[in-house]
Amino acid sequence: MIKRFNSIRVLIQSYFQGNSRTNLLVKNVFSSLILRGLGTAINFLFVPLVINFVNAERYGIWLTLSSVLTWFTLLDIGFGNGLRNKFSEAVALDDIKEQRKLIHTTAAVLICISAVIFILNVVFTDQLKWDEFLGVDASYRTELQQLVFLLISFFSLQFIFQIYNPIQYALQKPAMIARTILVGNALGLIGILYLREFSEPSLFNLGFVVMGSNVLSIFLFTAYFFIVQRRDLIQKIERPTLETLRGIFSLGIKFFFLNIAYMVQFQTSNFLISKYFTPEKVAEFNIAFKLFSVAALIFGIILSPVWSSVTNAQVNNDYRWIRKLINKLLLIWAVIAVGSIIVLLIAPTIYNLWIGDIITIPFITSLGVLLIVLSNCFSEIFISVLNGMGKVNLQFYMSILVIIFFVPIAYFLSVTLEYGIFGICMAIVITNVNGLIVAPYQVYVEMRKNRKLPA
Repeated sequence: MIKRFNSIRVLIQSYFQGNSRTNLLVKNVFSSLILRGLGTAINFLFVPLVINFVNAERYGIWLTLSSVLTWFTLLDIGFGNGLRNKFSEAVALDDIKEQRKLIHTTAAVLICISAVIFILNVVFTDQLKWDEFLGVDASYRTELQQLVFLLISFFSLQFIFQIYNPIQYALQKPAMIARTILVGNALGLIGILYLREFSEPSLFNLGFVVMGSNVLSIFLFTAYFFIVQRRDLIQKIERPTLETLRGIFSLGIKFFFLNIAYMVQFQTSNFLISKYFTPEKVAEFNIAFKLFSVAALIFGIILSPVWSSVTNAQVNNDYRWIRKLINKLLLIWAVIAVGSIIVLLIAPTIYNLWIGDIITIPFITSLGVLLIVLSNCFSEIFISVLNGMGKVNLQFYMSILVIIFFVPIAYFLSVTLEYGIFGICMAIVITNVNGLIVAPYQVYVEMRKNRKLPA
């Protein structure tokens, strides 16, 4: 088995043959493929176990609430992504003092925001009628209030430890993030198996196990990184400065709006489906998405080091390397697209083996989700390159259009024209005009500007 993995690694490395930057990229892609592959296997086991534990309706409510709470990740106001770019530059220049200053400034901001989140959670969570907000039966009100309080409390802790992720991305080591996710998923799976045997169906218990496992995992790896691996980053405390804060924030705020646009497209979908259809339809959409997102997961693993690698290449004025990388990524996307179409054709068999007859997934839902995944994978090639270059101004303006127009377009296609889930899928694809058209053209212009593409 080890020899087989080594053969695959050599094959990948030969395709991305190049300098030390390329070798680091390949090493992390290969490690991430293994770790994320195991994590995906756990997620596939997780779905039928959870549905059987809490039933399809509660599972749909869980997915909807999880999507709503995902919006809380935006509360870092883009500081995570701003740190990622600035820290990548400091690493490329081998400036340890600047690295410490960036980390300590960002940590101070995240701790303050986390404290505010927790205080607001204590004051307001019990005052909100979450059953009405999510469009579910009033009998769930007490259970939802308890669950929301628990999830936000856990999130306020995780919010601080999330600083680990942009640092690992900046160090071009996304495999470390994949390791954290895998351990969290594994702990969650063990917890669900325990609940199935010793607990009554409960959204609160489900939330405690799933969110608690993720928080515990990232806490342990964050502590290990700063105390054991990179103690130099915390040995001397660099006082946060307004100059460093402005440097991170000026770039981070643009990523903040890009993230809002992404969340509007992908995270409001569950809410819209639950609001205008049923929680069971949320489960239908998400099960199809889990199947086809395997392709997005694989491609995302390949792309994960690209952002920071491009930053490193730009600092070193190596635009030729960026151009070659884009061409190879486009070829990989084409291969993944063909594989995904094959999966679409055999999807009914896969669903039957996976979840049985608990939920029926129509072909039109699978097709819509496939179009989302392929369009998103294609666009991420160019968006990752532009993010690495820090060229986000045009993306920022395009994100405003997405924020304004996505919900009306989704409502018109899904409710007014009665296309249902497929209409929401098409709204996501249509509003991805930045990734499908604008970003590829902007990358082409950037390459030409640096005289690395033929006229």
